[in-house]
Amino acid sequence: MIEPLVSVLMLTRNHGAFLQQAIDSVITQTLFDRCELLIGEDCSTDQTAAVAWAAAAEHPGKIWVFENAGGALGFHRNFERLSLAARGTFVAFLEGDDWWSDVSKLERQVQLLQRQPELAFCGGRTRIWDGSETSSETMPKEIGPAGDSRSLTFADLIHSYSFHFSAVLMRRAALELPAWIYGQYCLDRPLYLLAACHGNAGVIDRCMSVYRLHSGGVWSPLGPLARARRSQQLFTTFTVVFDRRYRRCFRRSLSAILWSYLAEALRLGERHQAALILVMAVRASPWQRLWRQPRLTAAALVRALVPVDVVLP
Repeated sequence: MIEPLVSVLMLTRNHGAFLQQAIDSVITQTLFDRCELLIGEDCSTDQTAAVAWAAAAEHPGKIWVFENAGGALGFHRNFERLSLAARGTFVAFLEGDDWWSDVSKLERQVQLLQRQPELAFCGGRTRIWDGSETSSETMPKEIGPAGDSRSLTFADLIHSYSFHFSAVLMRRAALELPAWIYGQYCLDRPLYLLAACHGNAGVIDRCMSVYRLHSGGVWSPLGPLARARRSQQLFTTFTVVFDRRYRRCFRRSLSAILWSYLAEALRLGERHQAALILVMAVRASPWQRLWRQPRLTAAALVRALVPVDVVLP
């Protein structure tokens, strides 16, 4: 059997309404003849399994479905079983509710990594879509690095969420799943940083995928405080498991992330949540909040604690 060049790892649970679009976006790739699609179906209660098995029947030897009878594995263990089964030199990621918008995505990314063997992975831009004609006003229209970026270092990846999971292609040799990763709320940022220990991340200045916002998603329904607490746990872990020279960078990045959730909480009128997030942001990086931006921090404190109907002198 000829080994595939790319293994596409597709995690899905209760994505019955979206899964066919995700699968079609893989099948129509210009490089699909050199790919395998591994679908991790995690005990869905809708038609997800039926859609997955129908695709596998239509493309035998190209699409494989992984199920488990003992109950849902969860995102991390589902990903683990797919990564262990992957045979490709490269691995790409796509959840069952997102899709690839560029039919040449994999081909372009493989060519880049083959030309530049020093790169551990690469990614492009991702459009955010909430089901309407216009993107959500509370989020950027696209996820991706600055247009003038050619590659990103480990330090660069600390400071921003550079790639959506659907936009990445990684060398399988750079894919790591250490024990600590299973306790985190997400996989993408940890995987990027782990891969960056092997080499930089290449940037393709092109929109290649679509991230679908919907009520059944794992992240989008969460409130600001829940997001803040999960981010705090993640970045606290980063300060422990990665080289200590990056600790200050991790703390400053966490503080900036928490500040964005603080703004969201204030916009939603969640004043108690805003006050708690503010404390978390200050603790993450006191130098940034108390010494470098004291007026901004004080203003946020006033907005979080003083009732709206109180007129300050």
